[in-house]
Amino acid sequence: MNEASRKISLDYVIKQSFKYWSSTLFYQLIFTLIYFSTLLILGKFLLDYYEIYPKIQEIAPLMSSNPDEFSSAIQEITFSDNFKYFSMMVIVATAIIYPLNIGFFKIYTLIDAHEKVNINDLFAGFSGSNFFKFFGYYLLWGGIYYYLKQLLILPGFLWIMFTIFVTPLLYFTPMNLTEALKISFKVVGGNFFIIAACSVLAIIFSYAGIFLCFFGLFFTFPFWNAIIYTLFKSYFRIKFV
Repeated sequence: MNEASRKISLDYVIKQSFKYWSSTLFYQLIFTLIYFSTLLILGKFLLDYYEIYPKIQEIAPLMSSNPDEFSSAIQEITFSDNFKYFSMMVIVATAIIYPLNIGFFKIYTLIDAHEKVNINDLFAGFSGSNFFKFFGYYLLWGGIYYYLKQLLILPGFLWIMFTIFVTPLLYFTPMNLTEALKISFKVVGGNFFIIAACSVLAIIFSYAGIFLCFFGLFFTFPFWNAIIYTLFKSYFRIKFV
């Protein structure tokens, strides 16, 4: 594997990413339905298990009758040990469904090869050892991100940006996690501004669907994967699986 030496323009990344995204709208919808329904089910279970939801129901009337007391009660809940345990378990819940993202990498390679795509390709991240590889990676990634984002917005964003190539490196190459992290940090460091711009674009567009009657989120949320794949293809010369 060699890092591509040519400069990549933002215009090129945007055009290529939108090409992948627009040609896989059906799979974007399926992905988002599975992703959010799974998180909602697991999240509701965790809220009940850690007795957070019942407490929120108890103080809900205060929202209109006594906003200050409501705010104080919410703050007490969020600083409780149970809420900390809940937050940690949300990372585990997200790690369970995270391998679903890998399916888009396979789908995009099939599109590049002009081969037929089917619904099973979306679940490539759950086949064989892939699930355990990406489940374990997200536990580490999500745990670090959880602490960084509590400091300021910037540390969390930088963690997202500098690890942007780790997932495709783990999928497309035989690298271990340490090697993938090292390479990702190196390539991002050498192409900081273009990757920073692409990361901001990906975040904005992925959540832009919320403003389209909210339903638009079902199509825009997975856009991040198209950005990652386009950047990865641009900076790495490897044989894709």
